[in-house]
Amino acid sequence: MSAKNNQPLLVAVDVDGTLLDTEFDDVLRPREIEAMDAVRAAGHVLALCTGRNLNSIRGLMEYSNWDPVDLPMVLLNGAVVWGGRPRRRLVCNVLVREQILELVRLFREHGTVPMVYGTDDDGGVLHHEMRPLNDILGRYIANRRQTVGAIHTSDDLTALAWDQALEVGTIDSKDRVQALSAAIAGRMDGQVNVINTRSLLGGGQYFWAEAFHADSDKGKGLKVLADDCDIPTARSVAIGDNYNDLDMFAAAGFSVAMAGSPDDVKTRADMVTGPVAEGGAAEILEKIAAGDFPFTT
Repeated sequence: MSAKNNQPLLVAVDVDGTLLDTEFDDVLRPREIEAMDAVRAAGHVLALCTGRNLNSIRGLMEYSNWDPVDLPMVLLNGAVVWGGRPRRRLVCNVLVREQILELVRLFREHGTVPMVYGTDDDGGVLHHEMRPLNDILGRYIANRRQTVGAIHTSDDLTALAWDQALEVGTIDSKDRVQALSAAIAGRMDGQVNVINTRSLLGGGQYFWAEAFHADSDKGKGLKVLADDCDIPTARSVAIGDNYNDLDMFAAAGFSVAMAGSPDDVKTRADMVTGPVAEGGAAEILEKIAAGDFPFTT
């Protein structure tokens, strides 16, 4: 079936590894911006679905000189969802104090450096401990400090007066991340959702381990937006590149993986587009805007 039947689509687009080369980039290319604007002008709903938080996305839009005030967003892998007109927060899944403290202890036990992302109402601050950082995590924190700010360091995260937070996460070696994730699942089963995502730097040897409220993932966020804009999920297109996009792929009517995706992500998608550097996501968006994108209902 073609998108030419004039029925609107919900088009969910990942950011890092899809619109941008890595999680360290902070400026969208003109082609991707023009393609997203064209999708919106064609009457479809375009949403960013990302692991970034609100502060990071605001910085990205500012640096890119692109900020549609009604743009729906699934942030922090579904922990927070913005949508509606006027745009408002539709979902905010938080971790409570006891969960935050337990997660910080588990991250420490497995030799990783925990980062706690505060809620947007508290300024969206990223908190991390003054401990030795691996190269990739150190580069991430340094880049965020320069481009986004809102970073606090602490000698002991468990000593802070936590009420709630959105995420506890880190970047570390694949082996450590897998062991940590298994330990969290064993000790906090049903309380949190742990998402492992390959870092786009480090030659595939480094992964994110991110713990969120149990109801948080990109697929659930996509469904919230679909309900809010009255578009069936069967008429949604998801474009992504990494393991945190698989829930979004499963929820969407049609899924597109980037050429640089891990093989086991590409096999879960309905099609594979070109790499980021060659505008692979923009090519799909341009086809959707033109009404000639194949779509299955």
